[in-house]
Amino acid sequence: MDYEIAYSEDELGYRVQMDYEFSVIGDWISEHLTTRTDIQKVLQYIRFAENEEEMSHFIQGNFDVVIQKSGVSVSRKVDMSDAREEIVAMFDNQSDFYQTSKEGVQAECGLGDLSGIIENWHEVVQ
Repeated sequence: MDYEIAYSEDELGYRVQMDYEFSVIGDWISEHLTTRTDIQKVLQYIRFAENEEEMSHFIQGNFDVVIQKSGVSVSRKVDMSDAREEIVAMFDNQSDFYQTSKEGVQAECGLGDLSGIIENWHEVVQ
């Protein structure tokens, strides 16, 4: 998995930049793993998943995170209900063609990948 930790002038801080399909993971790390305690807690969840086969599920802001032996799933909740009428109007008479999502954006990766990213992130935010 390709990623880059870079300074964002728009955000005035460092961010984890990832390919589009994994961007929600980078956003979660950048926005919520900003303290040593937060980083250590997630690394501990990863170790529990690897060694004890425990599943950890938690919500941080609008991110829903599940860490388990098979990997990590990060979902960002996006409420599109306010935009539903405008979106349906774009399709004219095919109002059933487009349904707004209630699930948001989701990405998954392996425990080893996430652990490596977080360890590198930790070095930057120290």
